[in-house]
Amino acid sequence: MRKAKRYDRKRTVIAAGVIAAAVLAILTVIYLVVGMHFKDHFWFRTVINGVNCSGKTVAEVENLITEETGSYQMELIGRDGDSDVITSTDVGLKPVFDGSLQEALESQNAFAWPVSLFRKTRLEFETMVTYEEEKLQDKIDALKCMQPANSKEPEDARISDYTAGKGYKIIPEVKGNKINESALKEVLHTSIINLQKEISLEETGCYLEPAVRADDEALKTLAEAMNSYVTAAITYTFGNEKEVLDGSTIHKWLSVSKDNQVVLDEEQIAAYVKELASRHDTYGKTRSFKTYYGSTVQLTRNEYGWKIDQAKEKAQLMEDIKAGSDTSREPVFSKRAVSFEENDYGSTYVEINITAQHMFLYKNGKMVMDTDIISGNLKNGWGTPSGAFSITYTMPGKTLRGPGYATWVDYWMPFNGGIGIHDCTWHAEFGGNIYKTKGSHGCINTPPAQAKYVFDNIKTGDPVFVYTLAGTETEKYWAQENAAPVVQLIGDIGTVTLNSANAIQAARVAYDGIDSAAQAYVKNYQTLVQAEDAYKKLLDQQNAQKEEEKAKKEAQPVINAIEAIGEVTSENAEEKRPQIEAARSQYNNLTEAAKKYVTNLKTLVAAEEKLTHPAS
Repeated sequence: MRKAKRYDRKRTVIAAGVIAAAVLAILTVIYLVVGMHFKDHFWFRTVINGVNCSGKTVAEVENLITEETGSYQMELIGRDGDSDVITSTDVGLKPVFDGSLQEALESQNAFAWPVSLFRKTRLEFETMVTYEEEKLQDKIDALKCMQPANSKEPEDARISDYTAGKGYKIIPEVKGNKINESALKEVLHTSIINLQKEISLEETGCYLEPAVRADDEALKTLAEAMNSYVTAAITYTFGNEKEVLDGSTIHKWLSVSKDNQVVLDEEQIAAYVKELASRHDTYGKTRSFKTYYGSTVQLTRNEYGWKIDQAKEKAQLMEDIKAGSDTSREPVFSKRAVSFEENDYGSTYVEINITAQHMFLYKNGKMVMDTDIISGNLKNGWGTPSGAFSITYTMPGKTLRGPGYATWVDYWMPFNGGIGIHDCTWHAEFGGNIYKTKGSHGCINTPPAQAKYVFDNIKTGDPVFVYTLAGTETEKYWAQENAAPVVQLIGDIGTVTLNSANAIQAARVAYDGIDSAAQAYVKNYQTLVQAEDAYKKLLDQQNAQKEEEKAKKEAQPVINAIEAIGEVTSENAEEKRPQIEAARSQYNNLTEAAKKYVTNLKTLVAAEEKLTHPAS
């Protein structure tokens, strides 16, 4: 039994081998037969220019393509469901066979045909069909999808306009349906030569597409940055007053650069800061100041008050915006005052009235000291400028230097460059009109005790107001003013001569014409008195000289008459009697002053003696 089984198995194995050999032989025959078939036929699954040419000869393919060409039409399906049709007639489509099919067939490995069972073979030949380009262009121009009325441009995704309380959002792109003509022509060319029956304009990329889409990372980053900027809120504080800058204004300053970066408009920010300063700065603007006298003066030069540092505030503001800050702060000031109230200078300050030559010190709202002063010399052009200033610093002792002088002061309080308040020991009196001709180089010369008091009660930054105010001139001023012309007239007398009468008289009339208060300031009055005395002496001398000359003149005829008598003797005495008596008569008629100048009176007396005593 075991032998029988072994024999059956052996028979089965032999039978299987025979079958396998038979099958292999059959497959080989089939392979060779099919391979021979593909010597003049295209492989399975061969597509040529869009036409299924599986197992067909070159002639069959040419016939098939010729048929396809004659009835060819292609549908263009649009994005919105609209469609257009292009026919072979529209473009002048016709087949062209130049041996390319035969060459393709000959290049095909006939016995590699099993490969075609698993993959398609696609062949494209430019010369299989041809069309007229001008007709195609005319057809493209006539397509519905190419008409402007049916065409909408694509729109890029973009950042929305600013919305109060919401900021910015991304507005999605709009695809539109605008045809990219160059892309369409390329697609149509490929589709026509491949005899393609249908194309999707969208799938083949025939539309112009938005350059930026809503999911663009750069666009999202930009939106986030812009929203960060407009969420900034800067609350400016000016004492109790507040002013808020937020997105409603900030968004107007934003723009986007070519590289999608947020750009802050620095010019607009600078303009905002400038406008902020114009509303809140007090420094540099004409200041109204109510004086001790009750009047209000306008100080056009105002170097005291609040002043925003516009460059630094602009930089700080840009930093706050970029950081999206929500902050409350003062602007960046370059100059500060005491308060933000209408009276920003507070209640401690120095007031200087140039007209009255008087200075006042206020502390905590009370006038604690006032004094006469001497300001800048008007005659030399050194007048102290009016304006609002502040104490630059205080120094206990300084040598003040200038052209031709170096002066030590114990209390130095500058407020306008090199002009300041200081003690003055070289003047015995202050106030009045001294400053007009004997004033300082611009400083406020102050009595030493008062200068010390001011020094002890002010500090750096305290305001100083300097002004002129007509009508506040003091009695001393007017007394000195009235005395000044008299002083000048007396000074003009100079050396007294007989020609000084008018000058002396004018000075005397002027002096007598002013009141006693003014006369007290005529410091050279004694010069006038002395001039009057000197003139009187000169006049007396002149009159005496005239009297002497007159007497001499009156005496001369008598002298002549006496000389004319000649020598008198006893013999001729009687004869000369008439001459002697005439001479005596003339002499007796002379004034006493003239008689003194009859130098030959003794001759007359001797002649008379001879006449009286001829024998002697």
